[in-house]
Amino acid sequence: MKHTEPEYADITPEIKERLERFREEHKDDPVGGVGTEVLFEDEHVKIWEMTLEPGEASDLHTHEHEYYLVIDSGDLVAGVCPKGGPIDYFVGKVPPQGNTVRVPKGNTEWAVNIGEKRYHEILIELKNT
Repeated sequence: MKHTEPEYADITPEIKERLERFREEHKDDPVGGVGTEVLFEDEHVKIWEMTLEPGEASDLHTHEHEYYLVIDSGDLVAGVCPKGGPIDYFVGKVPPQGNTVRVPKGNTEWAVNIGEKRYHEILIELKNT
């Protein structure tokens, strides 16, 4: 799977309403992990797995370091930031062949599977960044 620049979906009024409602319903969530399971960790990297069925969301999480996301399935995934964050939300399109995406450190968000397919990724957290 090769790296391609992320492609973003248009945010329709229906998607905007859904993401605004999600953010309001989850505004008091505690901060958790960036993935659903830690697969490996040493002093250099922490490798996570995240699986979201349609309609599921990750924990609210902060990207404390730089990450690479190796996305191998899904169709539409939203990143939703708490109110007052640097951005409100975005919706990424998952290419049929998957994708590898670099994520800079610093953002706090939920990942929400707003698509019709199961979303799966491996997150590689670079601890020395």
